[in-house]
Amino acid sequence: EEGSEEGSEEDGDEKIDTGNDSDEEGASSEKELDYCTSDTYQPRSGEDIYGREIDPVSEESKADKYLPPHLRKIKDSDDQEEKLRALKRLLNNALNRLSEDTMISVAQSLAQLYESYSTADVNEYIWSNMFNAIIDKPNILESIIPVYVASLTGVHLLTGDTVQLGGYLIEQTITKLWKIFKTKTENEEEESDKVAANLILCVCYMYNFGLIHSVFMFDIIRKFISSFSELDIELILLILSHSGHSLRSDDPLALKEIVLAVDKQHALSSHTGSTSRVEFMISSMANLKNNKRRKQDMVYNDRTSKLRKFLGRIKVETFRSSDSTCLRIRLDDILNVETKGRWWKVGASWIGNQYQKSEEGENNDGAEPKLQKNDEEEEELLQLASKCRMNTDSRRSVFCIIMGSSDCDDAFEKLVRAGALKNRCERDCVRVLMECCSTEKNHNPFYSHLAARICDYQPQCKFSFQLAFWDMFKQWDTVTQRKASNLSKLLFHLVAVKQSLKMNVLKTLDIEDMKETPLIFLTIFFSKIFESIEDKGAVSALFGQGLLKNKTPNEEEDRLRESLSVFFLQTLKLSPKNKKNSRFRANLKIAIKACETSALDTMTVK
Repeated sequence: EEGSEEGSEEDGDEKIDTGNDSDEEGASSEKELDYCTSDTYQPRSGEDIYGREIDPVSEESKADKYLPPHLRKIKDSDDQEEKLRALKRLLNNALNRLSEDTMISVAQSLAQLYESYSTADVNEYIWSNMFNAIIDKPNILESIIPVYVASLTGVHLLTGDTVQLGGYLIEQTITKLWKIFKTKTENEEEESDKVAANLILCVCYMYNFGLIHSVFMFDIIRKFISSFSELDIELILLILSHSGHSLRSDDPLALKEIVLAVDKQHALSSHTGSTSRVEFMISSMANLKNNKRRKQDMVYNDRTSKLRKFLGRIKVETFRSSDSTCLRIRLDDILNVETKGRWWKVGASWIGNQYQKSEEGENNDGAEPKLQKNDEEEEELLQLASKCRMNTDSRRSVFCIIMGSSDCDDAFEKLVRAGALKNRCERDCVRVLMECCSTEKNHNPFYSHLAARICDYQPQCKFSFQLAFWDMFKQWDTVTQRKASNLSKLLFHLVAVKQSLKMNVLKTLDIEDMKETPLIFLTIFFSKIFESIEDKGAVSALFGQGLLKNKTPNEEEDRLRESLSVFFLQTLKLSPKNKKNSRFRANLKIAIKACETSALDTMTVK
């Protein structure tokens, strides 16, 4: 019985266990039947739950592994080298297809490189390519250099003041040229002479395309004349052949001085070996002075004018004028870069380095008194400006520039650098100049020459001078006799000598009803004209066509003619200068006849 009971208990236990297993299997089967895998959407690999493709995670977006500092520098240097190699490749690709037809497209391609790469790197690689391609050669490349320099001038026009490629190329070219002069040896004499010739050709065409001023070229020629070696003579001949006629048209007086200096140097230096080359250079200068052209010079001029037309298209597209792109730097500015800095470069220091220790052994003790002296002069000028009622910063700066300059050229250069002659800024410059001129005890011709210079540089100054004189004509009560005398001589220089203004500037002046001060003004003005002008035709044109504004007469100009005629007959005819057979009387008669003749008769009668 016990055995049967134990057997039954075991069977019962087994039955219980099998019941539990069946329950677990039923539960698992119920869970699997909650959904059907064939009817349920499952996203594929590379897609989200909406079926949109997921971009694979790029290697760059992944978190970089930690790199120690010394390995980071190696990686950055490798990236920089790869970037510079790409820049050099793009630069070579652009310059390898350079020709007269592709000059503009090459310039545009080079200008676009500045958007992706560093300005210093692009400038450095352009100079390196320029030196290797057209300068460091065993022969003179007269055919390639004009196109190459024209293309780089186009890059300078397209990039503007932000890059200043022109100033960088000029500095590198002159530095390399002077380095050749200092380190030239006998073994490398012939090769270095060709490199120097290619360098000076680059400078010539930088001047021909308006990148540098004629003053820079004359400085180079004077340097060559001072040493007067065989290489200097050859380089002067190159300058005369490729840029001589442009220099003659820009500054004939400076060219005349150069011819006299060459004659004097030739007479003094009898030890020069190549006398035939010197005589040929003197004859070339004489032909240039007399405007005689050789066939080869005509070829150079024709090609230069053709390339200038291409650059003119770029100027039209960039709205740039020749004056805004021309760098008015001197040769000494380039040679003294390390001591004085680069005033022509935006953001570069200049005044701070001007008084550093020089190579001659000047110590800092000698520079401090100069700085103190300049500070005292500036304080005195500012006090004088406040006394003259210069009530704005622009007028005070213009006043300090004009009154603190050594000569007319110095004042003009400083005004250009300060931006005082830009559009709408020239008004303060004109007003300050007239105020300074009027306060002098005696008339100073400095103001007349400076006024003519700024009128030639900025044509808007002519209208500003005209408005300033019209304002003075309305305020004769506040004008002293000294002021009237000085300003009349200033107006004489602008009207009769430089012809920056016309005689119709007097049309707002009431000549019929004048007091003592305007009478003094007109008497001095016309007396200077009648005494100084020798050409009778110039007097007739001055009072004939000079009174017309648009080559057509109007009531104001006819009234001005009548008023001037009356003034001449009633006032100047009684002047003590109106003597028999004098220039004054002859010019007075011509002026009276021109004023009495109607405007239409003036245009028809010859």
